[in-house]
Amino acid sequence: MVNTIFRSMLVTSLRDKITLFYSFMFPLALIIGLGFYFNDGEMPVKIVSGVTAISTIFWGMQGIAFQVHFQRNKGVYKFLKLTPMPTMLFVSIMILARTVIGIVVNMVVWGFGMLFLQIDITFGSFLTTFLLIVIGTLCFTSIGFVISNLANNEGQINMFSNLLQLPMIFMSQSFYSLQNAPDWVKIIGKLLPFEHYVKGLRNAITLDGSITLALIIPLAFMIGSLVLSTYTFKWESSTTTMSKKSKKLA
Repeated sequence: MVNTIFRSMLVTSLRDKITLFYSFMFPLALIIGLGFYFNDGEMPVKIVSGVTAISTIFWGMQGIAFQVHFQRNKGVYKFLKLTPMPTMLFVSIMILARTVIGIVVNMVVWGFGMLFLQIDITFGSFLTTFLLIVIGTLCFTSIGFVISNLANNEGQINMFSNLLQLPMIFMSQSFYSLQNAPDWVKIIGKLLPFEHYVKGLRNAITLDGSITLALIIPLAFMIGSLVLSTYTFKWESSTTTMSKKSKKLA
C-alpha cells in the first residue's frame, strides 16, 4: 500500500506540467536572463541561490496544493479512508514522494546556474546545498499540503499560496538588500523560512557563514505543517461532504 501511494504520487507529480514549468523552465530562463545583465561581484551567487529558492517554493507550495485538491475531488482518497493506514503516515508518504522530484528539479536548477554563471562547484558546496534543498523542499511541500486542506477550490489555493509566497519572497534578501527597509519588514522576513533558506543556499555556495538557522527554521515549519496537515486533512472534497449532508436532510 505504501509503495503504491508513493509511486502514484510520483507519476501524477511528473504529469503536473504547469508546476514543472514554473519550478524548472522558468527558473532556468531567469538564470539566463539575469546572468547576462548582473554578472559582477556577488550577483552570480545571489542569482543562483535566489532562483533555486524560488524554484523550491514554487514546486513545494502551489504544486502539491493543486495536486491534492484535484485527487480529492476525483474521489481518490475516500477509498483509502477504509484502510487502517494512519493519516499522518499517508500525508507523509505524499509529501516525501513530491519532495523526491522537487530535490531533483532544484539540484538541476542549482547545477545549471553554477555552470552557466561559472561558479566553482566544490564537494562541500554540493553536499551542503543538497542537504538544504532536502529540508527546504520538505518544508514548503508541507506548507503546501496545509493549503490544500484549507482551500475549497482552485481560486482559494491561488489566494492562500500568494498570501504566503509573496511576503516570503519580497521580504527576503534573495536578490536585494533590506538594509533601508522598515523594521517590521525585516522582522516578518526573519520569522519566515524563505529568508533563512535562501541565505543558507548562499552560504553553502561560498562556504562562508552558518547554515544552522537555514536548517532549524525550515525544519520547525515542516514539523508544524505536517502536524497541521494531518489534523486538517479531508478524505473527501467539501462538495461531496455537503452533498451527503443534503441527502441525509432530504
